[in-house]
Amino acid sequence: MSISEQDIAELRKQGDLKEFLKQTRAAAHAENKRRRTLVLRYPDLADQLKKAPHRHTTPQDWTGYIPPATDCTGAINTTPCRPALLALVAAAEQKGRAA
Repeated sequence: MSISEQDIAELRKQGDLKEFLKQTRAAAHAENKRRRTLVLRYPDLADQLKKAPHRHTTPQDWTGYIPPATDCTGAINTTPCRPALLALVAAAEQKGRAA
């Protein structure tokens, strides 16, 4: 979702910014939990979280967070873990559909 400075100013003026931010955080938390649960359901995929580029001590250490495509300046996120995590989640979703 993309929100402009004008949108934020309008939300602030209406007194809705705090609620918007609360809902946005809750939605992000729920999506992270969904991804984490999905990947951890498949031991072969979960095991990949211990390997490069992730290198978690245990698969359960991953929160389900995937870094954004761009940073706050709009620069492309070039970290190798982002595409690897996206592929891992996609593989878990594919397995879920096939089951």
